[in-house]
Amino acid sequence: MSKVTIIGAGLSGLLCGMRLAKAGFNVVILEELTYPGGLLASTHIGSEYIELLPHHFRRTDKALTAVTKELGIDNKIKWYDGFWYGRASRKKIGYFEGGFATLINLIITNITDNGGKIFYSASVSEITQKEDGSYVTSCVLSDSRKYEVESRYVIFTGSCRTFVNVSHGLPMSMNTRDQLMNLTYQSRICLMMVLKKLPSDAYIQRKFPTKTDTPFARIVNHSACFTDRNYGGQVLYLVGKCQISDPLWVESDQKVMEEYFSAYRKLYPLIKKSDLKSWRLTKVRYAVSDHYPDTDLTEPLENVYVCSSALTSFATGSEPEKRMDSIAALANDISARLIAKEKSTNEHKEEAIITAI
Repeated sequence: MSKVTIIGAGLSGLLCGMRLAKAGFNVVILEELTYPGGLLASTHIGSEYIELLPHHFRRTDKALTAVTKELGIDNKIKWYDGFWYGRASRKKIGYFEGGFATLINLIITNITDNGGKIFYSASVSEITQKEDGSYVTSCVLSDSRKYEVESRYVIFTGSCRTFVNVSHGLPMSMNTRDQLMNLTYQSRICLMMVLKKLPSDAYIQRKFPTKTDTPFARIVNHSACFTDRNYGGQVLYLVGKCQISDPLWVESDQKVMEEYFSAYRKLYPLIKKSDLKSWRLTKVRYAVSDHYPDTDLTEPLENVYVCSSALTSFATGSEPEKRMDSIAALANDISARLIAKEKSTNEHKEEAIITAI
């Protein structure tokens, strides 16, 4: 089977990697960061894994639930009644016993067990095409060495704008480039805190008193919904929308934390600085796209695929959301298309050999 280069070790990249490695492809995954998961990346708090950004399962997450059943870990999802502030009803939402690291780690195991390789701290600088139609993905490793991967197929799983920036050497039409570049994104700043106590039992709060000006747009009381775990305290997230032109975007993590925490205390004055046990700040440059494209851009060039959340739909006025299920469904679709193409190519080769004989 052919080699495929997958750029990005988030959920979509890893899922593509697992599907293709199981199908017999020679899979190479390049990840810019030192850890996997992308927007599902986790960290250790206490004796548990927890995501840097808030996540949960929905009953409607069919593609993602199918993956957990396939991997035999659907029984590790526990369902809870999630209370949304300002709503009378509760929603059933799910969460892994050991956090979403349970899913990510098992997908990685499936990739490596089937011969796939993952390179971390590999920053992709350029994708070019050779005369024979194969692609060369160039990247820089953490020790500043240049590393190249030649492959028949390429799957890019980052933002559409980043893809355009590293694909200047590809013979893509100007119209396709423009459409991809026109997909603008919103940024996010998320402060995860471990407190001694939580002042609210609401899982998600988006509405605040009208006179209260906060730098964050919602509060996610993780521990209020998913009960006590071995975090060493109560976990909540403060999630804010932010433009990269905003002064807060370039401030130090300490400065942002102080501003977020100060605004949080105005909402809940009973919370004291001494109640804060630990915290971690995460900035996401390309969090959610502002709109979907007018056409399907997932295969901008033959054998090159873009598996991005901004491309999970097209020709619709629906507002994009950062949903795991839609990106999982797109990863499944792209993997199936690539497998079908490889099978068709091999069949034509076999026919040509038989004819020649």
